[in-house]
Amino acid sequence: MPPRVRTDSLSVWYDRYQALKQVSLNVEPGEVLALIGPSGCGKSTLLRAMNRLLEETARVRIAGRVLLGETDIYRPDTDLTDLRRRVGMVFQTPNPFPFSIFDNVAYGLRLQGRTDRARLRSVVEASLKKAALWDEVRGKLARPALALSGGQQQRLCIARALAVGPEVLLMDEPTASLDPLSTARIEALVADLRGRYTIIMVTHNLRQAARVSDRTAFLAQGSVIEVGPTRQIFTAPKDHRTEEYLTGRYET
Repeated sequence: MPPRVRTDSLSVWYDRYQALKQVSLNVEPGEVLALIGPSGCGKSTLLRAMNRLLEETARVRIAGRVLLGETDIYRPDTDLTDLRRRVGMVFQTPNPFPFSIFDNVAYGLRLQGRTDRARLRSVVEASLKKAALWDEVRGKLARPALALSGGQQQRLCIARALAVGPEVLLMDEPTASLDPLSTARIEALVADLRGRYTIIMVTHNLRQAARVSDRTAFLAQGSVIEVGPTRQIFTAPKDHRTEEYLTGRYET
């Protein structure tokens, strides 16, 4: 079976600044991969390259390939709407739409032309259950999503991404703006989704990376320095730069 996601000599420039340098990385089906490294090392750029969100930024140039299964997502005939259904994105700050809870989760389904109310309700309920939010909002689906707490909003955004049946879930520091209790709930959710979805998570919280991921990739200055099983990365890193970062001695 091919990797679920593979980057092949991926390089990205913002104008003249090179944010990623020849990044080659495999992500296996069903695994949780944590991306760690200092600010500005290219972690978020790598995530955005995986579902072509970078193209919404001016003066970006991309070289190399990103494959979803065996398909190069940068082919000219790629359907971006379908790509972003297959590769969902959860951002650092929750971004629910100014709709009801129900309509937030059903949004992507309706874009696909699915309008049967009974079917929509079934998928919305299933997605909220996967996102560990159903018990808190059942009976309140018509209420505004923006009235939810920050942690609930983030789980709602995860439910919205799950509703359209993605293969990959990209998470860019999904707990950075949340309190410890909400953070723990998101981490438990990631653990529950492991195996069913391929999850790639950017995090600055090293303990979080150690808790939730199967493998960890350490990035610095736009390059992947080391990638391996999380336990090995944290207990016996092979590159001195990885060890220096983990022990707070890394200098850019």
